[in-house]
Amino acid sequence: MLLAAFLLDADGTLVFFNEPAGVLVGSPFEEIGPLPQEAWAARFGPFEDDGEAAALDSLPLAITVREGRPAQGRFHFRSASQDARQVDVSAIPLLAADGFHGALILFWPAEQSAHRPA
Repeated sequence: MLLAAFLLDADGTLVFFNEPAGVLVGSPFEEIGPLPQEAWAARFGPFEDDGEAAALDSLPLAITVREGRPAQGRFHFRSASQDARQVDVSAIPLLAADGFHGALILFWPAEQSAHRPA
């Protein structure tokens, strides 16, 4: 199984996503290009079960940025067809000697997970 992946810079700008992520969002990265965090969050999510925007400070990406460590979670992602699907997510910090440089976010359909991450 190929995992969908977003690559974010230190400001949260989506600077690249792979082909499996492009299938979910409905276009390859070359057609969408870089997106600031506000734009990609509004377009793709994360969303709560009720469809409302998720509180960004409690999501894996926020934990990764704040604490400089990997984090996992689950939320709803809006696909290109506007269908919301539940995904499991792992956010991994990209660190160097001078600090945080961005994050890699991997996500996959929650129904493919054996259990919910802790």
